[in-house]
Amino acid sequence: MAGDRAEILEQSFSRQAAAFEDRRFNGAFTEDVDWLFARLKLHPDQLVLDVAAGTGHAGRRLAPAVGCVVALDATPAMLEVGRRAADAAGLGNIVFQRGDAKALPFLDGSFDVVVCRFAVHHFDEPRVQIAEMGRCVRRGGAVVIADLAADEDPGAAATQNRLERLRDPSHARILPIAELTRVIERSGMRILAINTRAVERTLPPWLAQTGAGEDVVAEIRAALRNELDGGRPTGFRPRAAGDEICFTQRFVSVTAERP
Repeated sequence: MAGDRAEILEQSFSRQAAAFEDRRFNGAFTEDVDWLFARLKLHPDQLVLDVAAGTGHAGRRLAPAVGCVVALDATPAMLEVGRRAADAAGLGNIVFQRGDAKALPFLDGSFDVVVCRFAVHHFDEPRVQIAEMGRCVRRGGAVVIADLAADEDPGAAATQNRLERLRDPSHARILPIAELTRVIERSGMRILAINTRAVERTLPPWLAQTGAGEDVVAEIRAALRNELDGGRPTGFRPRAAGDEICFTQRFVSVTAERP
């Protein structure tokens, strides 16, 4: 089963790699993201780990302010896109490494800062990856975990996750903020700050990013239109915009430290 899951993840992200940072499809994840790391105090001598980095978007944003960044991800196609972007930007202090976030290939306390951006909802057992992040940061070091936040209502959250999984089979589960912070604290870290932001998106680019089939598009549209007509909440908070639908995602950034 674990092997099947890893294959699904690699297939999904290999397919998305080329357009992963294309603002036409994924602007919400690539624009106005500095707030995610606003609480970090960065220094030129720090070593940073970007976990489940994808194309290393977070690591590349942080690289100019620190000594070195390691961007680790399980999908070679994502890493290659990130490496090319880093080369084009003249970033010589970021290393792209293939690896599994469930078993980070580093000694305890190896990094001053560990970040993980919009990846937790792809983890089957996020407590495992989050514990690994806490293990790899030094005492007094910072960990920032940013992700989508689930609807507060369990029923709406279940529908939210079902529709997310329809669009992208690599999706596992969006955590409610309270659960995410609880997992972080149980990994031995202390919460310093929690920041949230609501971002409205239009439906077509979000669906196009993963190449969702017509049947999937139709089912997701129907669920959102049903909510607009007074039906079951989906967790997407849809809004009619002419003939199109907009929806809102809530992002959360949790800054913690290892005592």
